[in-house]
Amino acid sequence: MAGTVASGRVSADDKREALDRIPFFTHAPLDLQRALMEAATVVRLEAGAYFLREGDSCAHFAIIVSGKMRVFKLAESGQEITLYHVGAGEVCPLNVSCILSDSRVPAMARVEEDVQAIVVPAAAFRLWMAEHESLRTFVFQMFSRRLSEVMSLVEEVAFRRMDQRLASRLEELLLEADGTHGSIEITHAVIAADLGTAREVVSRLLKEFERLGAISLSRGRIRLRHPALLHKIASREAE
Repeated sequence: MAGTVASGRVSADDKREALDRIPFFTHAPLDLQRALMEAATVVRLEAGAYFLREGDSCAHFAIIVSGKMRVFKLAESGQEITLYHVGAGEVCPLNVSCILSDSRVPAMARVEEDVQAIVVPAAAFRLWMAEHESLRTFVFQMFSRRLSEVMSLVEEVAFRRMDQRLASRLEELLLEADGTHGSIEITHAVIAADLGTAREVVSRLLKEFERLGAISLSRGRIRLRHPALLHKIASREAE
């Protein structure tokens, strides 16, 4: 893993408590549970730290206990596009692919919300993948979900206009914020990185959404004024 990892000394009870918060572990065969208990280390990464950097090799396999990471591709120009997020109970496909193929990481993974994770040596993970069908099923199901997400992203980038993608992303963010479609505190640069475009493009489109009456803008905050209109923009029904 890249970045600074604060592992500290944890008791067996603390380790067990962390593992018990991972659904995969609680449903795993007893022999795999025992192996994980013996080999695992509890680590913590603060928001802003890198879990993986492009070009890294992977010496450890990690399962997220709490927090969230953003996986993104960084262009030579400095422009970013979000590929997917990894949250509690999940593993990062880049991490798995890097270990199983013994290759370098092709993208970046950065902590968005302080992460607690369980990590085990890559060699142990390879051995368990060969021996335990339950682990293979967990990993393959995870790959399937992430592949669907990335395919949806490709479809959006290739076939949807940026105003539609921005409106759709705003709907998601506003709903995630409080479930009432009220307001969100976020910068134009963060939205641009999510969508893989320039901050100036996002700022221009947000101003247009404000002119139409769908949202209102203030410093670092976007407030929803007309949910139906924003939805029309997202679904190509607006002129």
